[in-house]
Amino acid sequence: MVERKGFICKKDGKEMYFVEESEKMSDGSRKAVFYYRCPVCGYRVEAEHVMISFDKGKIVIKRRIRPL
Repeated sequence: MVERKGFICKKDGKEMYFVEESEKMSDGSRKAVFYYRCPVCGYRVEAEHVMISFDKGKIVIKRRIRPL
């Protein structure tokens, strides 16, 4: 018996891999996106989205998590 971990692609049934991307925006804020991506068809499932910004000397973190 083979045990699988992680996400399986809905389109072709292949195992998806975890991807992390970060970006600095033009206003100085930062964006990080974490998602699962199918290596065959490119289908993706977003797991988490984080925005980090600065407001009046304070750090503001906004986080959106997809229930898995």
